Amino acid sequence: MPKIKAMLLNAVILFSLANFAGASDLRVTTTASGNDLRPPAAVELLAAITPSPDIRDIIAGQKIEAAPFFSESEKVIEPGRDLAPKVEDAARVRAILKLVSDVYNNVPLPYSQDGSVFKNKEGQLPQQPLGFYKEYTLLTGSAPHEVVIGGQTYQVSPDLGERGSERVIMGGGEKLYYTPDHYAHFIQLTVVRS
Repeated sequence: MPKIKAMLLNAVILFSLANFAGASDLRVTTTASGNDLRPPAAVELLAAITPSPDIRDIIAGQKIEAAPFFSESEKVIEPGRDLAPKVEDAARVRAILKLVSDVYNNVPLPYSQDGSVFKNKEGQLPQQPLGFYKEYTLLTGSAPHEVVIGGQTYQVSPDLGERGSERVIMGGGEKLYYTPDHYAHFIQLTVVRS
């Protein structure tokens, strides 16, 4: 695995260098005063390096997915101790609070879709600019297929696959929605910190 990482890093560096080299053409240019303008020696050296022949095979054989990028300035919801309105299912409360904490602490999440843009196609959430809402998989294990939130009972859809049907949508570091039935209903929740 370290060899693959090193070769991928090499490929990224070479790709970046190729873009830089394409901009400067790595040619010697002479100014009007007769001075040569040469690219730095390190650039010439790196441009001469080619990846090992097997890197293309390794990259082609791997499914490479970009992880969602969380910038330092992106707001995320701070972790807390409970949820409001009251969720009468301790397993789901723990799962939601753990997910909020993991997102806040930038802990890697299990699915590549976690942290992807939620487009609000259903139009059930308040309209916001594209990219405001992010969706996350909520894994609740063997929790019941019925949940009471704020005194109202919701049916949890049967699992649609390994990710299940439950999702949490977060937006702007302030909005938190839980959907027990894969986007049919959205319940706004608040993280209680004290």
